[in-house]
Amino acid sequence: MKGLNNIVFFASNEGGHFAQLMALHELFDKYETVIVTDNERANKGIPALQNVKAIEFAMSFARRRGELKKRGEKNMTHASYLPAYWGLFKECNAIWKKYRPKVIVSTGSNIAFPLAYIAKLYGSKMVYIETRAKVYNKTITGKLIGWICDKVIVQWPEMVDVYKGKADYYGTLV
Repeated sequence: MKGLNNIVFFASNEGGHFAQLMALHELFDKYETVIVTDNERANKGIPALQNVKAIEFAMSFARRRGELKKRGEKNMTHASYLPAYWGLFKECNAIWKKYRPKVIVSTGSNIAFPLAYIAKLYGSKMVYIETRAKVYNKTITGKLIGWICDKVIVQWPEMVDVYKGKADYYGTLV
């Protein structure tokens, strides 16, 4: 991991993924932490985020979601978001290059995808925490990145078998 800094990215999208990430807030003070999110409400005014090094926003996916809703799109598919994934990859790559983190921890969802591949490309360790909402099968994100992550953590004991022994169970975050 030559050239990496002692920085840990904690990354997630808004909503439930961000709530699960915030359950890790006790770790934020133990590491030089950068939060990577599309949650526009995330700021250093939130007590758990007061001492983080920085909060970085990767907004391509959120902007695309807003565009599609504004146009009244009713049948939004994963293909509807393909342009957003390219933008998200570029944003996450720029954020990675700015900080060069040693470790990336993500609770998902969309933001975990580019970060996992960027981590693999540049030598950062990637930890993916599968959502608590999944008890018997992987999320799409889990299917796409679980195999390249250095560690997968699941929140239900049944999920260890779903990940064929590659995942560890430590309990639930929230």
